[in-house]
Amino acid sequence: MKLKLEKIEELIVNLKSYTNSTIELVQLEAAQHISAIIAKVASGLIVWVVIILFTLFLSLGISFYLSDLLGNLYWGFGIVAGIYLLLGLILIIGRKKLLMKPINDQFIREIFQK
Repeated sequence: MKLKLEKIEELIVNLKSYTNSTIELVQLEAAQHISAIIAKVASGLIVWVVIILFTLFLSLGISFYLSDLLGNLYWGFGIVAGIYLLLGLILIIGRKKLLMKPINDQFIREIFQK
């Protein structure tokens, strides 16, 4: 009887150790996924900031160039603004298909990636 009791106590200790190890493993895997997602988001933001700055200065250059060609500062900037307005309307109309779905799919892929 005493031997059975010792075996049960040993089994309980092993079960607690297994449970703690499993919990720690899940926490480490979650931390790994979260850190990978944060790293991708941070690097993506840096890339987007560079792209936005490039687009800004390219737009200013094109605006001044068109203004010089047309002889009026307003026309050059107006044409570039019109192009951005058209692009914005396209994105608003197709935002679910063009923006929301790809971003959502990528986020889900990152969460469940092994």
